Amino acid sequence: MVFKRSIYAGLIIVTLLFCFAGSVSANSTNTASQILSNIEEIMKNNPMPAGAKSQMIKIDEDDSISLYLIRMLKGAELGPHYHKTHTETEYTIKGTGLLLVNDKWVEMKPGDVHYNPTGKVHGSKNIGKEPLVVLIMFTPAMKETDRYFIKYTIRRIRSA
Repeated sequence: MVFKRSIYAGLIIVTLLFCFAGSVSANSTNTASQILSNIEEIMKNNPMPAGAKSQMIKIDEDDSISLYLIRMLKGAELGPHYHKTHTETEYTIKGTGLLLVNDKWVEMKPGDVHYNPTGKVHGSKNIGKEPLVVLIMFTPAMKETDRYFIKYTIRRIRSA
C-alpha cells in the first residue's frame, strides 16, 4: 500500500512540475519536446465560453497520456460515467466538489488525488462558490471520446 502511494505521489509531482511553472499555451501539438505550462496562464488564454458551466482544456498528449485542465463553475456537474479503455487520474488544484467514488459522493479539495481504473463509475460536482479546477490525466492517450454516461442511483452521501 505504501509503495502504491509512493508511485501515485511521484506521478503527481512529476506531472505538476511541468504543468505549474513557466508558460506554454495549451493545446501544444509538438509532443516531441518537453513542455512547461502554467495553470493560471492556461485558464487566462482559454476563457470560459459564454453560457458554459464547465470546460475541458487539452494541455498536451502523446501516445501514452492525455493531459487536460477541467474548470467547473459553481453548480456544474459531470454525471456518473465510466471509460471502457482508459484509466483516469485527477488532481484537484482549486475549489471544492463532490466526487463519486465507490458508490459514495466524497468531498474533493485542493491537493486530493483520485485514481479511477478502467470501467469504474465516477462523476463530479462543484459544490463550492469558486470554480473547481482539476488536472486530469488519461492513459493511454484519449485520441477519441471514451466516456459512457449511465443512469445511476447514489445510495448515500458522505464527506471525506
